[in-house]
Amino acid sequence: MCKKSALQVFPVHMFTVCAEKSEDLPYEVSRAQEINRLFGPKGSQEAYDVIFDLHNTTSNMGGTLILESSKDDCNLQMVHYVQNALIPMSCSVLLTEHPTLKYAASRSVAKRPVGKEFSPCTVDVYRITESVDYPRDKDGNISAMIHTDLQDRDWQALNPGDPMFLTFDGRTIPYEGDSTVYPTFINEAAYYEKQQAFVITRKETLTVKGIRVSQT
Repeated sequence: MCKKSALQVFPVHMFTVCAEKSEDLPYEVSRAQEINRLFGPKGSQEAYDVIFDLHNTTSNMGGTLILESSKDDCNLQMVHYVQNALIPMSCSVLLTEHPTLKYAASRSVAKRPVGKEFSPCTVDVYRITESVDYPRDKDGNISAMIHTDLQDRDWQALNPGDPMFLTFDGRTIPYEGDSTVYPTFINEAAYYEKQQAFVITRKETLTVKGIRVSQT
């Protein structure tokens, strides 16, 4: 068994724990520092083993697990376990392993040992590849909305030529990529300010090693 765990809803998504303490810090930063103090410090032996960081969304993603590394066999085994436990319900896995697109959250404060033996397995994931912004006019204002054929179709195939945006004057803007992709976080309200209409992912299957960790 993990010696400590946390299950709590946090209002913060992106944050930093490195800023100097000050009364003038934005709420998100001061809240991040409080989370790090309560459940970390990040990278220390005192940090919680596991944190389940829960978020709601205005997109149609359904139940989704967000994974930060394709090489962490422990977390991949936990993902595999959760997916099997939820059958027949589906649970997609978003892999945010990307050199520039970062989605760090309070879960990154934790360590993640387990107390069980897990056999080798495979895990299907959607690897994030890029962020797509809304079309904008010369003044930087949004000039189109998500096309009705794409709205609420998180995790479904978007093929070259498929409708992607609908401009406010009625013109359809198609997807011009060279292969099928799988968008998610479609029309997420929290990401308007981040200039993100949705993210593009590609499906892949990860091979996970068996692990055996002693209970503590």
